[in-house]
Amino acid sequence: MLVNIQKADPRQRRKAILSVIIGAIAGTCLFFLLELALGNVSLWIQKNALFLVVHHYVGFLVMLVLVSPILWMTIYLILFTKKIIVSQQFPPPNMPVIRDVRVLEGKSAVRRGRLLQALCWLILLPAAMIPFLVWFILYSISYTS
Repeated sequence: MLVNIQKADPRQRRKAILSVIIGAIAGTCLFFLLELALGNVSLWIQKNALFLVVHHYVGFLVMLVLVSPILWMTIYLILFTKKIIVSQQFPPPNMPVIRDVRVLEGKSAVRRGRLLQALCWLILLPAAMIPFLVWFILYSISYTS
């Protein structure tokens, strides 16, 4: 049995390492910014609760902005898994990798693609429902008041 190995692309490896470093720094900064702003956001929500109840679409739009990175990433990954399933190869053809990888072909690649696709949908659907849930809660409060 011949094992097919896809060689690593050094340029992509450097790019990935740089992305992880920048992401870690940005994430740390955002974490501390969130810690500082969380109290102010809570106070703003308390002061403007009536506004949010009357204009329930604002809550929907704010939550949509907050979950949009998750939505875009899962949509990208669903499209990526489609390439895996169509080509019946993991990683897909012409996909640069950051380390040497054994290429899966046939049923095992399709199985991996379907598993990844299912996991993406398990993330996408609840994340997409969050803005609607916030809107529904604010909408319900507006008609009970």
